[in-house]
Amino acid sequence: MIVRSPVRAALTLTALAGCQAGPPPDLVRLELPDQVLSADPLKPTVHVRRGGTSKLLEEPAEFSVTPPELASVDKAGTITCSSSGDGRVTVSVQGVKAERKLACRLVDRIEVGELPLLDVSGSPVTLTARALTKAGKELADVALVVASQSPRVLAVTGMTLTPVAVGETSITVRAGTRENKIRARIVKSLTPEALPLEGGRRIFFSLPDGKFEVEVTLPSEKALSVEWRGAPYCAYKATASTHRANCVLQGKGGAVVDNPAFLLTGSTEVSRQGVSIRQVP
Repeated sequence: MIVRSPVRAALTLTALAGCQAGPPPDLVRLELPDQVLSADPLKPTVHVRRGGTSKLLEEPAEFSVTPPELASVDKAGTITCSSSGDGRVTVSVQGVKAERKLACRLVDRIEVGELPLLDVSGSPVTLTARALTKAGKELADVALVVASQSPRVLAVTGMTLTPVAVGETSITVRAGTRENKIRARIVKSLTPEALPLEGGRRIFFSLPDGKFEVEVTLPSEKALSVEWRGAPYCAYKATASTHRANCVLQGKGGAVVDNPAFLLTGSTEVSRQGVSIRQVP
């Protein structure tokens, strides 16, 4: 039977503990993203420096979050945001502490405003979009990332959309793990000469081959007709305040439209007021 000295046993345990723990670090550094945009668990990065050597944390540490209702943190340091707000994360390694701001921004959905007309002949437009919490509160400081599926049709810089060519594409707005995808149609406004027909009761616009849209906006409901030269199957007639007629011209042709001036006042003076002609995808 071997009897160990209590003093020797205590010294042995102390030596083992000292070897395992080592000296306290000179510096502890905690890294977190500027914003946490979802409730997905997040593992922070902790660097520990002793002497002139810095390495990732490989020893026991104590983590805490204030206020505690903002987020939870387990023994391994994994953080899970519970609500949107600002707080602090603290890590302690053998009494040496580091602290970092925790910005929880739980994006539940992205709301995108109605797209204005995207016109190659016009100016760039600014997209309106908001990141919202589950309760519908706007997260005003959350950056949104906007991308175009077809940059050759629609270029994107920040929140600015620049129409490049006639066509269709999709725009994706992202924040964290959430995204909203919308379709975008890019047109090109045309200004062909308006020629009088039937004594000025109608006007004619010459057009090349392609797909076109004629839009006529009137101050009140009126019956209006549009005939397409070279494509009689596209004829349009309706009573409304806003009229839209579309047609694909296989060859050179044009559109014959009731003169808005004649419809409104009986004037036979050529008027293109309220008339828009666009090449469309």
